[in-house]
Amino acid sequence: MQHREFVAGGHRLSASSWGDVDGSRPVVVMLHGGLDCTSTWRDLPQAIAETSRLPVLSYDRWGYGGSDALTGGRERSYRLEESGPVFGDVLRHFGITSAVLFGHSDGGAMSLLAAAAHPKTVCAVCVCSPTIALDLHMVRGMENARQAFEHGGLRERLMRHHGDKTDAMFRGWHAPWSTEDAILWSMAEQLAAVRCPVAALFGQGDPYGWRPSATALVTHGTMPLEVTALPGVGHDPQHKARDLVLSALRRLLRVVNSDAG
Repeated sequence: MQHREFVAGGHRLSASSWGDVDGSRPVVVMLHGGLDCTSTWRDLPQAIAETSRLPVLSYDRWGYGGSDALTGGRERSYRLEESGPVFGDVLRHFGITSAVLFGHSDGGAMSLLAAAAHPKTVCAVCVCSPTIALDLHMVRGMENARQAFEHGGLRERLMRHHGDKTDAMFRGWHAPWSTEDAILWSMAEQLAAVRCPVAALFGQGDPYGWRPSATALVTHGTMPLEVTALPGVGHDPQHKARDLVLSALRRLLRVVNSDAG
């Protein structure tokens, strides 16, 4: 594993890579969730590198982990900004011309947005619990997250990964999605623009809900698509159902290789 620092979107970001990210082969780029960073993937990047036999790159988005601290708040448009021009900066910095995206939650939604924004570069997307669409159940789940952060020990657990950035990071994630008008936010147009194959895995026990996002993907997506709903799994299939997630990734890569052949 190699640690790197670079500038994207005008901010210093921290990244780690497994294998040689040199532009000679496709790269699996990992986009973390709304309270996460590279370290919360645990040993998953190494497992993905071994499964895919491709180099893997994971970077901490602005405000997370080892990257610059967030200043000010976030509007819901941050997803479009970070999956569009900022992700373009990431691709250019590392010389990536072919990418397989692996995203979770917020990063899962952004992986799909990035596939729409960078269709010539993104050749496949594998996502776990992508928060593509919201309903009132999910919005109210954000209140539970706030309670856990303020009174339930979540803040202390997050500080192990984000340090003194934790409070700003949490507010930047929580505020855009915690009011009822968040259910009006839509990425239907971008889903319809995705052409590469997509594998999406949802946990049926996800406390934030999963049906609205799965329904939006099936309704608006026209790409080759595999959707899996996992019983007894919550918001983190990448940890609780890793074997099934890696199997889905292998199937996805077979589709990509078949199309390339």
